[in-house]
Amino acid sequence: MSREALAQDVTVLVRDLMSKNPKTVYFDSTVSKAIDAMAANDIGSVVVLDNSGPLGIFTERDLLSKVLASDEPLEYQLIEEVMSRSLVEIRPDQSFEQAVKMMNAKKDRLIVFEDGELTGIVTATDLVRTMYKLGKNFDISNFITKNVATVHANTDVDLVIQKMDETRIGSVVVGKDGEILGLFTERDLLKKVLAPNANLNAPIVEFMSKPLITAKYGLGGWEASHIMVENKIKRLPILKDGKLAGIITARDLVQAFGAVLHEQLLELAASHAL
Repeated sequence: MSREALAQDVTVLVRDLMSKNPKTVYFDSTVSKAIDAMAANDIGSVVVLDNSGPLGIFTERDLLSKVLASDEPLEYQLIEEVMSRSLVEIRPDQSFEQAVKMMNAKKDRLIVFEDGELTGIVTATDLVRTMYKLGKNFDISNFITKNVATVHANTDVDLVIQKMDETRIGSVVVGKDGEILGLFTERDLLKKVLAPNANLNAPIVEFMSKPLITAKYGLGGWEASHIMVENKIKRLPILKDGKLAGIITARDLVQAFGAVLHEQLLELAASHAL
């Protein structure tokens, strides 16, 4: 499939792909309340409000890098102390292509405002879902993370959390005796460890996502988006000759798609200059 054909179908607007009615919490809410809301709705962020409107956003990454770094109990930490205050705004009438470019530039979720009102949120998962619907394959080989963090199945969950925080990664592969057993992600931390107040000294194998969904090395972007959408995942380990060769995330797919679009625009500009 040519890059030209890929871009010709990019006509979807933000209002068509965004997640509507994003979950919100007030700035004076506790972290434990936000965790409960995120776990109950299976989402990775909540928009933080004050009396005048959106003030910031609280994400799984904030949970990992800020909340757990504190010795204060979750029920005493306030959202305003750990939230991210920067909001990346986008309008509902902007295009899917613009949303891809903006997410790649800002490295964050996009908050949708219309006439000054919060109407939605755009995540990497929303964009991947649109890529799947477009039905065009694209190259992702340069966006696969080759060095994948792995931990032994018997490693205490608190040590895994520490490793994820120190290396700023959103997941680790869990294995034992050379066999890949599962994947532990920020969402697992949220729903299986923090929300139920689980024992942090328990082995990581008790909290990982399984069965592990994988793909073969050499697949394209549409194929990867298809697997992610159908299985409701945003991280996909890649196997080559039966062994772990890398991992591709939803955010990686957005970057790969954006790179193809950028290259096409350069080619189009060059052709017009002739």
